[in-house]
Amino acid sequence: MKKNIVFACSSGIATSTVVAEKVREHCEQHGINVDSRQATVGELSGLDDSVDLFVVTSDVGGGYNTPVVNALPILTGIGEQEVLDQIVSLLKG
Repeated sequence: MKKNIVFACSSGIATSTVVAEKVREHCEQHGINVDSRQATVGELSGLDDSVDLFVVTSDVGGGYNTPVVNALPILTGIGEQEVLDQIVSLLKG
């Protein structure tokens, strides 16, 4: 079963592209089939409830029904493994 992830950053392209590649690769290594797309932070409210996970690189606040993971550590490299493991845990849960 595929898990749907939306990767979002302020512009919808730059930083979320780097994060998306790393997350997809990590999920594949853990047997999770991922269907992903990119969006801007402003588009998330319209996608709430239609995907399994939001992975963001900027603060989006709260109030979503969909779990949100801040993936900034993937860009900085500090805490990257913890974030990747958290994503796998949420998708398997």
